[in-house]
Amino acid sequence: MERPTRAPAGRRPWAAALLLTAACGSSLPPGDAARGAERFTDTTLGTNGKSCATCHPGGGRPSLAGSRAMEHTLRDCIQAGLQGDPGQDQAVADLQAYVRSLAE
Repeated sequence: MERPTRAPAGRRPWAAALLLTAACGSSLPPGDAARGAERFTDTTLGTNGKSCATCHPGGGRPSLAGSRAMEHTLRDCIQAGLQGDPGQDQAVADLQAYVRSLAE
């Protein structure tokens, strides 16, 4: 299976906000792990009929759970992998909560 390529930096309108967020802390709404588990298999996060589980069977990468880069990785996967809108803050927060729950 061919891995999706990352969007060029100029096509990441959320990148500047992410850098500011990384410096000041996350501005995401509270996430829900149960809802994140549902979103993980949801094909409507993007436009290509894929879900997170398409490329990450078994629940993602718990090694990212404590990483400050997790939000960036999730947004990048939504945009490049699912061809969706990376500005879906609630979906990103829920997916973060889900991945963190896997590491517990």
